[in-house]
Amino acid sequence: METTITQRRIEGRYWNANGKGIAIVASITNPIDWAAYIGAGDSEEMDCTEDCIKEVAEYGVKLSEKDARHFFPDIELPYRR
Repeated sequence: METTITQRRIEGRYWNANGKGIAIVASITNPIDWAAYIGAGDSEEMDCTEDCIKEVAEYGVKLSEKDARHFFPDIELPYRR
């Protein structure tokens, strides 16, 4: 029996401060693991919140597991090392 692997992103927080979109995002590879990232982007260069979330998931700074679980307490998968 094959296991279906799915990937998704969840927005934990999003702020816009002084023209910068700032996001905390969980990147989940179900049923394997997950990690959370924080980052920012120029709002003028991004079309919307979704662009910032995508950018942070791909290029953001990885949070420690403790910080990640603060923002995403309901994710029960192992934290990506």
